[in-house]
Amino acid sequence: MIPIFVVDRPFSLEILEGLAGFKDKFGILSHPFTTNNFKEKFRNFDLTKYKIGDSGIYQGKNMDYRNLFQEYLKMGVSHGIIKDYYRNPRKTLDSARLAIEEYKESGYDSSFKLVGVAQGDSAVSYLNNYAQQKRLGFEMVAIGGLLDKIEDHARLVKVKQEELVTQTLELIRNKYPKDDLFPLGIFNRSRIGLFKRIGVWGSDYKGWIFHYDIERSHRKGDRLKQVRDYLKTEIFPMINKERLLILSCSKKKRNVNGPAIEVYDGPAFKILRNYLKDNDGVDVRIISAKYGLISMNTEIEQYDEKMTLKKAIEYKKRYNREIRTLINSYKDVKFYGGSLYRLVLGTNNYTYTEGKIGQQLVQLKDWIYRTRN
Repeated sequence: MIPIFVVDRPFSLEILEGLAGFKDKFGILSHPFTTNNFKEKFRNFDLTKYKIGDSGIYQGKNMDYRNLFQEYLKMGVSHGIIKDYYRNPRKTLDSARLAIEEYKESGYDSSFKLVGVAQGDSAVSYLNNYAQQKRLGFEMVAIGGLLDKIEDHARLVKVKQEELVTQTLELIRNKYPKDDLFPLGIFNRSRIGLFKRIGVWGSDYKGWIFHYDIERSHRKGDRLKQVRDYLKTEIFPMINKERLLILSCSKKKRNVNGPAIEVYDGPAFKILRNYLKDNDGVDVRIISAKYGLISMNTEIEQYDEKMTLKKAIEYKKRYNREIRTLINSYKDVKFYGGSLYRLVLGTNNYTYTEGKIGQQLVQLKDWIYRTRN
């Protein structure tokens, strides 16, 4: 599965240029109503082969298919999406007929893949619309309209009907087991587990660019780094890895400030650092008495605080949704640490080390090295 980042200005692409280590593990999506300068930059962006053109109809703009496809050519897209109409399968199907006729007659099939869009108001109607467009000759049909519009907020959308999302994707996947499923506009960390289970090809994501601390950005001028770090630690590992280790912080620390994995120096962290020198098959989260639930790359400072029952209960409540999202996104989740730290995880589905410290360290090492990447 690939995250597809919505971009519409050069600054967005500048941020993504810092993801050289993730070449072709993500896509970019934009519409044709951008500047010629941006279109050229979009075309020349070389970190992904997945460049997707969206019709822009949800920006309140419209153009006929001949002109739309010409704009797609300017953008150098690999995939071009048809014009679809929210929860209106009949009008969308009519649009799909016009699109594929122009696509084939004008020879665009040698330049980009035309993507249909299924619309509906129930899982069954989505499947029917999807099937109709497949019969028209579309190799790939995206799934649109799964977002509920908010009144008086033309650019804001939210998903209310998670059941509709799940049922629609499952129904289409069961009928078309080999198709590349492309649900439009609903990428979210909380759905990564669902997408991985169903086998979603990709989904687009608007909010990625806002994951930074404004105050810190003003102070340090590091907005680009913050957003890149967010993608590197909170998005790609959840998509690309199947195992998650959650461990408690350690009393013993190195005399440094920096990434948590380098500061904590208990025996479990030494085992983990040795593994990470040559392997990258495990994602890691740490429950810190001071900082709460953090990534191993979170920058921390020296501290001397202990976990208490009160704090563990507070963290359990604070991180309940995030912990559930994490645990649902990996096939195998292991916890190493004390009982107060384990309390933070609640009753979610994971395994944990048991016994004396030495026994737990052996179990931890066995689990970490069981599968190497």
